[in-house]
Amino acid sequence: MSKLVILGIIFLALIPLIGDSFSSFQTKIGDDIFIFVQTNLRNSDGQLVTYLESSKFTNLNQSALDLFLDFESSGGNDPIITIDGKQFQIIRRVQTQSFNSEGLVASTNLFDNVGKKPVLLARFAHDGYTTISGDTLESVWTFIRPVS
Repeated sequence: MSKLVILGIIFLALIPLIGDSFSSFQTKIGDDIFIFVQTNLRNSDGQLVTYLESSKFTNLNQSALDLFLDFESSGGNDPIITIDGKQFQIIRRVQTQSFNSEGLVASTNLFDNVGKKPVLLARFAHDGYTTISGDTLESVWTFIRPVS
C-alpha cells in the first residue's frame, strides 16, 4: 500500500475526533451577527494580486466577538440602518499587513487581545495565496448586527 493511501485512511479516521475544527458557519443578514470579509493582496507596485471574499467562517467565537463589537462600537461612530423595518448597526474595520518574506497564507483571521492574550474571534479559511516581500494585505471586516 502506498504511503499516500495510508495517510488518507488515517486522515479519514481522525475526522470524527476533530470534527469541530472543520465546522463552518454561514452568516446572513438577520442573524445575531452577519460577518462579511473582503481580502485583497497587492504587490509592491500596488497591483491587485489576489481578491477573496466570504460570509462563511470557521472557529467563530460568538461570545468573544460580541465583546469585541461592543467595545468597537462604544464610540458611537458606526452607522445604524433600517432593513425591512428592523434596525441594524454596521461596524466596519480594516486590517493591513505587509510582508517582508515569501510565504503562504491559508486563512484570514480576526484576533482580539483579551487579558493580554490573543483570542481568535473568527477565521475565514480559504485555499490560500502566496506572498513575496513587498506585498501588502488588506482585510475589510464588515459586521452587521441587530440593534436591540
